[in-house]
Amino acid sequence: MNVKKLIIVLVFLILAILQLFVKKDNISSYESVTAFEKEVQVPTNVKTILKSNCYDCHSNHTNYPWYASIGAANLFVDHHIKEGKEHLNFSEWKNYPERRQLHKLAELYEEVAEEEMPLKMYTVIHGKLTIEEKEALLKWSFKYK
Repeated sequence: MNVKKLIIVLVFLILAILQLFVKKDNISSYESVTAFEKEVQVPTNVKTILKSNCYDCHSNHTNYPWYASIGAANLFVDHHIKEGKEHLNFSEWKNYPERRQLHKLAELYEEVAEEEMPLKMYTVIHGKLTIEEKEALLKWSFKYK
């Protein structure tokens, strides 16, 4: 077998093995964020924005995209979810001390204002926040800045 065929076989073998590790662990319900939404009085339009742009990586509930069923992509998605929840997990809001809650809301404002969130990798596939969505998030979170 020549080197080129061996490399192709190895790549397919690695991809097949990665399929064994596909997992979708982060699938509670959106009810896990209600304590956060009630406590900080999130308006309906902002709830919609958070649900479609933030909760997948920053809560205990993810709507997994179709490509998360592919082994290599799943590892990537899973890593981003874990990292996102380490920075901010809306489902664990009630477990944060008040000072940390206020800091996280100030960070939310900064991350959106500086276009650090949503991540560039996320926006490539899912699209950026619209101007109206960004303005709504900033207007709502400004009081925590």
